[in-house]
Amino acid sequence: MFDSHCHLQDVRLLGQAAAVVARAQAAGVEGFLLAGVDAAGWRDEAQVAALALTLPGEPQVALSYGVHPQVVATLTAQALDEQLHQLALAARGLPLPDGVTLPVPQAIGELGLDAYTKESQAALPQQERALRAQLALARELDLPLVLHILRTHEPTLRILQADGVPKAGGVVHSYSGSAQLVPRYVRLGLSISFAGAVTLPGATRLAEAARAVPSEHLLVETDAPDQTPLTRRPAHNEPAFLPDIIEALAILRAESPVALRQLTAENARRLFRFTKPPGSVPAAP
Repeated sequence: MFDSHCHLQDVRLLGQAAAVVARAQAAGVEGFLLAGVDAAGWRDEAQVAALALTLPGEPQVALSYGVHPQVVATLTAQALDEQLHQLALAARGLPLPDGVTLPVPQAIGELGLDAYTKESQAALPQQERALRAQLALARELDLPLVLHILRTHEPTLRILQADGVPKAGGVVHSYSGSAQLVPRYVRLGLSISFAGAVTLPGATRLAEAARAVPSEHLLVETDAPDQTPLTRRPAHNEPAFLPDIIEALAILRAESPVALRQLTAENARRLFRFTKPPGSVPAAP
């Protein structure tokens, strides 16, 4: 399995990252995308990735750097410019202003638009500026997008269609849109990822959307430490809980959980450019 979106660098998990990764591996999770939200967090991502690579089994860890729309809503215009400048440096593998050079990311994000609160709604013009700047960087470097879209599907789609998506594509993480919107995202070359909400009873809209996603565009995630599956509450979420999400998604799609484990892992590895699963043996010459 591959957890296509989690935040092991979050303060709620950072101090226990080794144990969290070990539990995930024991559950069958072989890969992770660590999704970035701000410049300070990218450094913690790099720390977690370096730690994970020292663990038995050598889990595959992809990094995504971005300025989250909820973070954008709290920044002054000058502070946003500084974050975007640091993102452009980090994404190219260049030293940051303090001299630190971070590992080059496999994706750009989280980026997007968020209108969940009155404060975030008021900041939508600044969020749009940040979205377009990060889109341009992703297109230039041909890195896949990690999109956060909350109550803003139509305006975000208009921007994506007008500005263009990288050839590398991307993913709409923790999908919250309708089934009718799925083909529009897919036509842009984007994948759709589902999180713990698929375990909630009565999520009819989400169930319809889950059934509408073509197999080759389907991903799964925990969004740890948030969005804990219903079966694991009240604990903080973690990648070891990914099997619960896959089983719930399999029921919604009337498919085999075993097949979905393999399918979504292969889709994630292709998107984040891992050519082989961990521990695979090269073919004989």
